[in-house]
Amino acid sequence: AVADPNEAFLQKVCKTHHVKGYADYQEMLEKEDIDAVSIAVPTKFHKEVANYVLDKKKHVLLEKPIASTEEEAREIIACAEKNKVKLMIGHIERFNPAIIELKKRLCELGEIYKIDVQRIGPFPGRITDVGVIVDLSVHDIDVINYLLNHHPTRLYAEAQQKLHPHHEDSVTALLRYGNEVTATLTVDYLSPTKIRQIQVFGKKGMFKVNYLDQELYFYENPGYSVDSWDTVVEGDMRKINIPKKEPLAAEIDSFLSCIQGNSEPSVSGDHGLQVLKIAHLLLQSARENKIIWCDKK
Repeated sequence: AVADPNEAFLQKVCKTHHVKGYADYQEMLEKEDIDAVSIAVPTKFHKEVANYVLDKKKHVLLEKPIASTEEEAREIIACAEKNKVKLMIGHIERFNPAIIELKKRLCELGEIYKIDVQRIGPFPGRITDVGVIVDLSVHDIDVINYLLNHHPTRLYAEAQQKLHPHHEDSVTALLRYGNEVTATLTVDYLSPTKIRQIQVFGKKGMFKVNYLDQELYFYENPGYSVDSWDTVVEGDMRKINIPKKEPLAAEIDSFLSCIQGNSEPSVSGDHGLQVLKIAHLLLQSARENKIIWCDKK
C-alpha cells in the first residue's frame, strides 16, 4: 500500500503498481497488514511520521537525513530500540556499485592523500524545509566516512543563499580527518547541469567515480616507487568494469535482508545521526565564519 496526500500522485502510483492508496498514512497502517514502511516525507516531518510508524512496531527505512535536528534523530533511534524493530537510514550512495567497488580497491592507492567531491545541479523547488548542506552534502559526508572509516576532526565551510527562499543553496567545505586525509566538498543547487563525482587521491594514483553513470576510473601514478623518492607524473587511465544496479533497488534489498535475517542495517540510525552532526557543524562554521573542531564521539 502507499499513502500520499497528493491525490494526483497517489492515483498514478496506485495505477502503476496495482496497490491500495490512502491519503493518510495512519489510516493505511490501521487497515493494512504491513511489516515494513519506507518513509519519504519532507525532513521536518521525519520524527512525527517515523515515531508513529515505529510505535506500531513496523520496521522503517527512513529517507536521509535522519531528521532536522540531532534531538529529533535521537528520539527516532530510541523509539526504534524501544519497539525492537529495524531502523535504516536511506543514504543511497552507499549502494552505488561504483562506490562499493571503490571501497574494495582503496588499498590499491597506498597512502590516501585527499578526497574531492562535486555534487551540483539545478535547484529543486520541492526542497524548502532544509538547505543544501542537510539535503545534499549528507550524501558525501556519509560516503567519505564510509570510505575512510574515520570521522572529521575539524572543518570549515563557506555557504551562499542565491535562489533558496529560506536556506543556503551552495556550500564549499574543507574537512580534515584523523588519518590526515583532507576532503573538499563543492555542493550546490546553482548549476544548470547535474554533476555527481568523487575523486580519491593517493600515493599510487587517483580513483574517480561518476555517481550518475556508476563508472569507476583509475589514473595511475607511474612516478611511485617503493625504492626511491616518489613523485607524481601523468600515467595511464583505466576504466574498471562494474555490473550496474539501481542503487535504490539495492538499498531496499539490503533493508529487507536485514529484516529477514535479523541483522543490523548497513546504514543505522547512529550512522544517520553522526552524518547529521557533521552537517550541522558545517552550518555552524558557515554561520560563524570559523574553523570548527569536531567531537570525537
